[in-house]
Amino acid sequence: MTQIELEQKINTLESMLGKVLEILQNGGVFSVPVLPCKFTFHTWLDEWCAAYKKPSVKPATLNTLDVVLRVHIKPNFPNVPLNLVTGIELQKFLAGMKAGRTRKAVFDVLKESFKTAQGLKLITDNPMLAVKIPPHVQEKGEALNEKEIAAFLAAIKGHKTEHYFKYLLYTGCRRNEGLNLNKSDIDYKNRLIHIHGTKTDGSDRILPLFNNVAALLNRNRPDKDGFYFRFRPDYLTHVFKKFCPEHKLHDLRHTFATTCLKAKIPMKVVQKWLGHSKLDTTADIYSHVTDEVSRAEASVLNLYFMQKAVN
Repeated sequence: MTQIELEQKINTLESMLGKVLEILQNGGVFSVPVLPCKFTFHTWLDEWCAAYKKPSVKPATLNTLDVVLRVHIKPNFPNVPLNLVTGIELQKFLAGMKAGRTRKAVFDVLKESFKTAQGLKLITDNPMLAVKIPPHVQEKGEALNEKEIAAFLAAIKGHKTEHYFKYLLYTGCRRNEGLNLNKSDIDYKNRLIHIHGTKTDGSDRILPLFNNVAALLNRNRPDKDGFYFRFRPDYLTHVFKKFCPEHKLHDLRHTFATTCLKAKIPMKVVQKWLGHSKLDTTADIYSHVTDEVSRAEASVLNLYFMQKAVN
């Protein structure tokens, strides 16, 4: 290095040092420009879904995830660079959602996707750590009564969803559990059905192959992959509401459970068929049914006492 080059470097360093001192004397702070992440918010959600969710979740769950992304997130949140998404923006976005169940589903997707992004060092800070939502309190459903069941079955007769809705009514399966039904799950020899639970790890269960379910499945031809029902989950929810506006699709499950209890199936058996991990869950949800059955039993005992003149 020549003397001239050395003097030039010294001058440059002195100039830079002078600017630093000037900033500090004026009470200024250094700001490092934030470079945009290679992923935008939307493209990262697509990448996360393809790389981390698609290989590990069931088709029905993947369909539900697609609805969350396509319907609830992408149209309503700007497609900014991933590392520029802030916690306050996400907080306001979620707070603006009226439906608690939808809000919880979106929250779960955002929480998991941003956690993965931070783990991959795509972002330095996870904005979801500062986001809070009120707990979603699930409303207790209401079973269809006998008149409503008859009207519903008449309304769906001949519709392409008829057999799917009947399957839920006859088994108490959740929406996605019905969509996961495959011919490999049916054991005709031992009269059993394997239900792929979607609620918790422990919700996988075995149901008896009831006669009406066996007859229903015999009238259905599974597709090339062995699945009996191929519908989008959101489509089924929408169609059910058209046929039965006073109820939710999940109420078919409640109707099955209520029918079982009124038929005096033991609560422990109903718990097993529904895939509840705890008996208390079943007892709490259907306490009104057991009370009704109890009153009916009490009337039988009252009649016995009257006949025997026991007083």
